[in-house]
Amino acid sequence: MDYKYQNILVAVDGSPQAEKAFDKALEIAKRNQAKLHIVYIIEEISNYFGELTVSVTNAMEDLRVKEEEKMQQRADLAYAGGLDDVATYVLYGYPKTLLAGFSESEETIDLVIIGKTGLNAIQRVLVGSTTSYVVNHAACDVLVVTEEE
Repeated sequence: MDYKYQNILVAVDGSPQAEKAFDKALEIAKRNQAKLHIVYIIEEISNYFGELTVSVTNAMEDLRVKEEEKMQQRADLAYAGGLDDVATYVLYGYPKTLLAGFSESEETIDLVIIGKTGLNAIQRVLVGSTTSYVVNHAACDVLVVTEEE
């Protein structure tokens, strides 16, 4: 018996891996006649340096506006590619936890598609990998897309 995904979440961040993940998400969503949820997460930066805080806040707002425009372009691509149901999100927070426990939609996500990180082995040990965290903590299937052809 084949499982049919109904709500697919894809994380985008402008990296080559994320763009491949987006392309793969389009294919899978179309094949499953699923709703595609596209998310970009602006990582929160805590800053306590007075006037610099205003500068960082302004930069984050500029990024949000820019990314919302890109999200509309992605949604347009999805509709042009044959999808009927697309939702986009630009969120502030920590990518690992927001992706693993995505709760922005009323529908339950049943597949997360994410690009493989480019961190080397030492960085993964010291910093941790968003992809690895999502794979280990998401309550649904996770598909990791590599950049390789």
